[in-house]
Amino acid sequence: MLFPHTGSRQVELRPAGATDATQAYEILFRLGAAGLPVIDSYVRSFGEGLSACFLVHHKGTGEVVGLSTLSSPTSAGHLRMEVHLSTESAEELTRDVHALTANFAFAMWRTRKVYLHRSSPDVAAIGFDDEFAPLVRAEAVLPDHTYFHGRLWDVHVFAIHREDWDIQGVDLLKQIV
Repeated sequence: MLFPHTGSRQVELRPAGATDATQAYEILFRLGAAGLPVIDSYVRSFGEGLSACFLVHHKGTGEVVGLSTLSSPTSAGHLRMEVHLSTESAEELTRDVHALTANFAFAMWRTRKVYLHRSSPDVAAIGFDDEFAPLVRAEAVLPDHTYFHGRLWDVHVFAIHREDWDIQGVDLLKQIV
């Protein structure tokens, strides 16, 4: 049975509520998130369609360095994970945040797959090294699916499957918590 860890040696995922909406918006705004509405609209609808929303705190500095979310699960047991980290922290912390967020989904709900949508086909960008890269399976490419910075981008759809997580994901967690 999985435990819903929210902390590693490097980061802590703290639940974000309505009072954190402005801070979450600022994180996304600084990162240049595509399709971000005006702040009033974002704050009003903050958390809608999400089963979990976390502010990412760097344990070494105490700073809020990112945002991590999980969509509401579908009846098929799928949900989508999004991780947004400040560029200064991204490389150092991305593995821990992705692993903790995915594990939270598998531990809390009858999740079959956790989806990630990325503009890059490089799965290494989520921080899973060669040993754990097989946890993330490429499922689809949506050509010219999103418009950002004056051009169309492909969206690469990846999934982490429960049957893989129950074996390899547990080993990954043992390394980081």
